[in-house]
Amino acid sequence: MAENLFIPKLKHIENESSKLVEVSSGFNRLLIQVVQYTVIALIGLVSIFFTPQLWATLGFDKTFLVVVGIVFSVIILSFLTLRQAHVRTVFPAALGFFGLFVLAAAISGFLSGDTQDAFQGSFLEIHTVAFLIVMALAMIVPLVLQGSKQMTIMAIAFFGCTAVMVVAYSFIRLLIEQHFLSFGTFTSITDTPIGGFNDLAIFSALLIILSLISLIQLPLNKLLQGVLTGLIAFSVTILAVINFFNIWVVIGLFSLLLFIYLLTRDSLFGFQNQPVSPPRRTLLVLIITAAICIISIAFVVAGDVLGKKISDATQVSYIEVRPSISATIGIAKSVYEQNALFGIGPNRFADAWRLYKDRRINDTLFWENEFTAGSSFVSTIFITNGLVGGSMFLLFQIWFIFLGYRTLLRTTERDLYWRYFASFSFAAAGFLWLMSYLYVPGAAILLLAALFTGFSYVASGALLPKLVRRIPLAINQQRGFLVMSGVIVVVVTAIASLYTVGSQYIAQVKFAEAYMELRNLEDIDSVSQVAYALFEDDRFLNTQIQIKLQTLQTLLDTQNPTEEEQQHFLRVAEQALILSEQAIYKDVTNPSNHAVLAAVYANLSLAGVTGAADRFELSLAEVKRYDPLNPAYYLIAAQVAARSGDVEKVRQELTTALTLKRNYTEALYLLAQIDISEGKTESAIETTRAIITLEPRNATRYFQLGMLLAATSQTEEAVLAFQFAINLDPQHANARYLLALTYVEMGQVEAALEQLRIVQSTNQDNQELASLIRQIESGEYQKMENNRFETPVRQGVPTDGQTGQGFVVPEVESNLLSPVNTVNSTPDQNPINTDNIDTESAVE
Repeated sequence: MAENLFIPKLKHIENESSKLVEVSSGFNRLLIQVVQYTVIALIGLVSIFFTPQLWATLGFDKTFLVVVGIVFSVIILSFLTLRQAHVRTVFPAALGFFGLFVLAAAISGFLSGDTQDAFQGSFLEIHTVAFLIVMALAMIVPLVLQGSKQMTIMAIAFFGCTAVMVVAYSFIRLLIEQHFLSFGTFTSITDTPIGGFNDLAIFSALLIILSLISLIQLPLNKLLQGVLTGLIAFSVTILAVINFFNIWVVIGLFSLLLFIYLLTRDSLFGFQNQPVSPPRRTLLVLIITAAICIISIAFVVAGDVLGKKISDATQVSYIEVRPSISATIGIAKSVYEQNALFGIGPNRFADAWRLYKDRRINDTLFWENEFTAGSSFVSTIFITNGLVGGSMFLLFQIWFIFLGYRTLLRTTERDLYWRYFASFSFAAAGFLWLMSYLYVPGAAILLLAALFTGFSYVASGALLPKLVRRIPLAINQQRGFLVMSGVIVVVVTAIASLYTVGSQYIAQVKFAEAYMELRNLEDIDSVSQVAYALFEDDRFLNTQIQIKLQTLQTLLDTQNPTEEEQQHFLRVAEQALILSEQAIYKDVTNPSNHAVLAAVYANLSLAGVTGAADRFELSLAEVKRYDPLNPAYYLIAAQVAARSGDVEKVRQELTTALTLKRNYTEALYLLAQIDISEGKTESAIETTRAIITLEPRNATRYFQLGMLLAATSQTEEAVLAFQFAINLDPQHANARYLLALTYVEMGQVEAALEQLRIVQSTNQDNQELASLIRQIESGEYQKMENNRFETPVRQGVPTDGQTGQGFVVPEVESNLLSPVNTVNSTPDQNPINTDNIDTESAVE
């Protein structure tokens, strides 16, 4: 009778043969319980833990929490081994293969030439060696739960409680009050405690799967049945809002298989003589699985239409765009030509993207985005860690699946609770690992995958007693000395690791806090120096250089500078050069480090320093070497040449920039300015019109034509050209800006203000734009000579981590970039708001 009950009668039944340690004293028992409670805390808190303001990113928050928990557990277990003659534990082959995967990643990191990015990165990103080590340890530490039903019950219960909190909180924000308990952290509706919006979808799907398993296998009372049914309903609602296509496919298949299984279990699976769920419970689960299956099919078949209706009703729309599978394979082929065995290095997909991306990406909305991962977590592993690392990861997965098969289908153990715990753990880990093949989950999802994998090992030890091994420890004096030496090494390493990660965490917190709250550049510079002293990240050096570049620019703009100001200019330039060289030494493959060095030399060249122009060219050549397909650097060279009056050089650089990106607004703007200044406007108009006949869908060419026509006072024709550009690309902020100025000249003030306010929605920090709007509104606007080399406003371009509402993706090449969420096939023709696109979920 006890086997048919879950709580509380199963609590006292312990599988002593599979316990990690044989507890011989009350103190030992206390130590092992402390570690067990730590594991229970981790499995529950990973999904909900965050710090206010998220100075160090949500992913780093959760990773640091797990690091603290693991280090604490490792230290206690290390001391506990000194008090034990032996331990009994499972050591699955899958765990060994994951260890080999981490070793391959470490070798790849050493060979990459950029060890800091490979091993720690800036935020302990999910592709770093350090994060992979944390995942490996997160699989090992749960082994302390072996043989303890009471602790595993508490782990499941605590995970369930925090999961309900996450889902309820997200449900309220999505459908009731978007600003509910934002804590100053989740300012956007698509920011969630578990991670990105798609991470919330994965988590919701996980809860659906685990709730269905619990309903089938546990003898729950009506209250708990109602809670799980409500949790499923809330989770399905969240999935409908997020509309993650691949999850609908997975959930649909799972619910269909479960529905068929429940219908045929008595006849096909031989359960006639085994305890089964009551008929009412089975009917309830059948209804739920059928409903989920129908809903999933509906969203798979007509997700665009249903998504549009839900988006209109909730005012929530979200799309994440990632490199497609074909684009990721193209990157892999290029990387393998250089190093097929170990890849380009952990956490260095962005470097591979810059070097080997398809040039056609430049013609899309996402040309400036440096993707830090490919189409999925696993595909990225094959690029960053090569064939060796990728193969080890696949072997880990294969052996894990085999272990699940043996544990769930080949066991002779009759304990119903351990069967449930095995189903719960393997289903959770299996689903989360499956999503790593389809997507790039965030840190919380991957850490949960590792923890549930550890839980799976615990279940395998209970159901497959033959897997449990007896490992002798201090059985004699010599071995005791070796164990003690090993413990000392482990403890020192653990403490040193915590100190290193803690310093990195504190450095990022101080830097981010200063960057967001401080307005005085000197204070930001000072905090950046403190942050760099804690953790030597070249981003901190870059910030210091940028501040010094602003100082140089201010001094350059000073009319008739004094001798003291000239000396100050040289001192600041010297400091900037030293910092730039230091940044390049820290990460020579980062083009931003070479770019700031080039900017320093550009300022020195404008100041008339001998040799600075040549050094600018050399530095810019290094930038182009590490980011060869980025047209922005050719535009920078053209702008510098324009300031020095070298028109031939300007045209040469702009030609190259337009070869890389044919719809490059900034380059065409500068080219039009050069044509106007040289009196070649008429010929430029004819040339532009000829190009338009060949590229009738190129909005930037209409923008260029509008500029040229406006310069020759062909106002009505210019308006038509700008309107064509906007119709083709509603996000073309500069076309709207110049159209507004043209409207002002024609006396159409309201039409001008309408365009400028649209531009202001994506340029809210542009004080010059705000001043222009005020002048037009008050009737004080006076036309000024336009002799600038930069476009007046910033184009609406998505950047990492942006979220919001009302976005469609008009420019995604299907064979290069692909949306993760189902895209509305009939988008509105209203101006596009780029605030709701996320080009990295993963992200951190």
